Amino acid sequence: MNSYSVIDKDKWHRKAHFNFYSKFDNPCFNLCVPVPAQKLYDFARDKNESFFQLALYAILRAANSVPQLKQRLLNKDVIEYSSINVMTPIMTESEGFRQILCENTPDYPNFTQQVTAKIDAVKTSDPGPMIVKDEGFLCASCLPWVHFSSITHAEFHFSGAVPTLTWGKLQNGIIPVACKFNHAFVDGLHAGRFFALVEDYFDRPDALYRP
Repeated sequence: MNSYSVIDKDKWHRKAHFNFYSKFDNPCFNLCVPVPAQKLYDFARDKNESFFQLALYAILRAANSVPQLKQRLLNKDVIEYSSINVMTPIMTESEGFRQILCENTPDYPNFTQQVTAKIDAVKTSDPGPMIVKDEGFLCASCLPWVHFSSITHAEFHFSGAVPTLTWGKLQNGIIPVACKFNHAFVDGLHAGRFFALVEDYFDRPDALYRP
């Protein structure tokens, strides 16, 4: 389990918002943002790197820079993970999928080393879901066949706090990036900071190679 700290709800500045949205049947909201990705795509092609893995790492790194995206409810405690990983589905040879859990790393070279091995291992496996015991991750998947303008995400249970993200087909230098956030933890400001970081990493892919 990833390490975490417990937030003192009585001293928490968003206690009232948390209590309010926690009573909703579904406190989650979705945003779909067109993100310039041509620089990242060209960088991946020139460096003979995986465009998918570079995008996935940029998203993971951005998420780890926004504290609210690392906050969860554990039993009755509000916690914040020191670091979160990313779960992503990989297509198998039978055209199903199996998820892999990619650990957060200080730079892209370390990330791609572990992820490439996991991808190779599951491509020939039977399709099926991955069940993990804690929520120290976000879900991120690629839908490379569709350049969409909106999307909704399946929910394991209403009020789940794990951010769920999908990015789509590159078209005219743009990819759509859609993410579901839990309003008990994340406001539009925090979502905006996350998407700004994603855009920045897509624009400066060389930064992903530095801690």
